[in-house]
Amino acid sequence: MGVEDYLLEVVQGNKTGIVAHILLIILKLLSKIYGVGIFIRKKLYQWGFKKEKVLAAKVISVGNITVGGTGKTPLVKLLALTLLEADYQVVILNRGYKADFSGDIGVVSDGKSILMDAKQAGDEAFMLAKELPQVPVIIGPARKQTGTYASQRFKPDFIILDDGFQHWQVARDYDLVVIDATNPFDNGELLPRGLLREPVSSLDRAHAFLLTKSDQIKQSQLTEIKHRLIEINPAATIITTKHQPTYLRKLVSDRKQEVDLTDQKTLAVSGIGNPESFEQTLVDLGAEVVDQIRFRDHHQYSKDEIVEIFSLASEVNVDRIITTEKDAVSIKPQLVAEIGQERIDFDVLGIEMKIINSQNKFSDLVSKMEVARCK
Repeated sequence: MGVEDYLLEVVQGNKTGIVAHILLIILKLLSKIYGVGIFIRKKLYQWGFKKEKVLAAKVISVGNITVGGTGKTPLVKLLALTLLEADYQVVILNRGYKADFSGDIGVVSDGKSILMDAKQAGDEAFMLAKELPQVPVIIGPARKQTGTYASQRFKPDFIILDDGFQHWQVARDYDLVVIDATNPFDNGELLPRGLLREPVSSLDRAHAFLLTKSDQIKQSQLTEIKHRLIEINPAATIITTKHQPTYLRKLVSDRKQEVDLTDQKTLAVSGIGNPESFEQTLVDLGAEVVDQIRFRDHHQYSKDEIVEIFSLASEVNVDRIITTEKDAVSIKPQLVAEIGQERIDFDVLGIEMKIINSQNKFSDLVSKMEVARCK
């Protein structure tokens, strides 16, 4: 077990003893320091010492308040498609997390061609470019810089800030916050004692909350989360969603098939923020998840790991291996060709965000975005 994995076990309360207790004290102290840093940064913007850049395009931020997989990327895709259908020009700004790119501005896609591979762009940015071929996708650490570039080169109607809630360099017209209903606020502690990126009270600046995986919790739990959000921000719209499986495809092919996993013995493989949710989705589809392999979020797969995956699949005698689209783009093309020769199917489950009983709210939200301006 690595250091990060051990610390996560400590934070989650799965490790006990004197060493774990001392570590919790240290992590709590570091969280206090982190919280002071957040407070100071916020005040610098509020008092005008730092200025937000106002772009020509309308800016929609899609973010979260916790570390890990809340479902931002499916929302970015849904929002981009909705705006495209309304004949708007859209550009997506992504930081390019774990991208093999050290420049200030990287053009993953210009809306016509994909110009980087998954390793260069990072898995999320590449996946967005692949699934939204009409939408330019730009990566870079400074949103002010990439936003200015995107505005000048592509002249979009809308810019979507992927993972933008904590990035104040660019003024935004709407802040959409994605909350994982299965783990909305973790343990309530800031990093590194918990998984909160800023205090829960910061949700008071959001315009809308999108609760993901709402179908995986009890109605009473969902009601409790809504009550908490209303207490913090009564003006914000609350929209419930779920992750809807839409297709199954072979890792070596783009041809999509209907999802039918009834009684299929399955090995679940993922390197995402919330692997439990992915595995639960497979179970809900009728699959028998015999075993699972979990890597860290944004994992890049090696040849040895692919061999280990197939070895375990053979050992536990599964019908198929299933992974996510996010993981699929992190497997090198040459490995994909080798995988195609294996006897056990290695499949990819496609998942889209689906609005639950809130479509009118989502439509109203988009209508407001069409006319709103931050300044």
